Amino acid sequence: MSELQGGCTCGRNKYTILIPQDATDVARVFFDSTNVHRRSQAAPLSAWLRVPLAWYHSTTYAFFDDETHNAIRRTYTSPAEQHAKRHFCGFCGTPLSYWTEEPASHADYISLTLGSLASSDLQDLEELGLLPKEALEDAENDKQTIKSVTPHSSSNLIESQGLPWFETMVEGSKLGRLSTTRGIRTANNGRTQVEWEIVEWTGEDDGQGPSATGKRKLDASLRT
Repeated sequence: MSELQGGCTCGRNKYTILIPQDATDVARVFFDSTNVHRRSQAAPLSAWLRVPLAWYHSTTYAFFDDETHNAIRRTYTSPAEQHAKRHFCGFCGTPLSYWTEEPASHADYISLTLGSLASSDLQDLEELGLLPKEALEDAENDKQTIKSVTPHSSSNLIESQGLPWFETMVEGSKLGRLSTTRGIRTANNGRTQVEWEIVEWTGEDDGQGPSATGKRKLDASLRT
């Protein structure tokens, strides 16, 4: 039996997917750019892992006495989508899952947001044979580790693992010209920590001048 785990950012929601060894049904990863998911995920492309409901087990953890199960694992049904339910964390807001009974054959399955899976399990999706064909093409030639970079050698670093199968999918596309640098720096006293992520995009040479390069710091947080 194979096991995948996931949950929300704050840790109040956790779920486990148990894949039986002799399973006749299958799980699958799929990507969706339709308006329904685009609006709810606030992203032009959403990524999901669709599994049978029987494989899915979820639990909530209250950090304080006044936190109830229903407050932690929130459910939303759109007036325009009465046949579907979306689950998300009521505290950190992480989108967790999507369930629909239209068509009726879909009611026995649940779709989990791919980003809510544990990082180590995201790495294992290729080994488990859950990726679409496009994600597997030439993946062996594109397995790289994205390392955190900082100009201060005395800083404490952690490495951020890329997803080779996803990088293979975007290679050659416009998204393939994006490079990401992530880092964490901790002060010597250990009380202050700064995290950052920088994405660099290099445009194609249009023949009228040098290629354009743009940088934007996407995320920086200070913790004390």
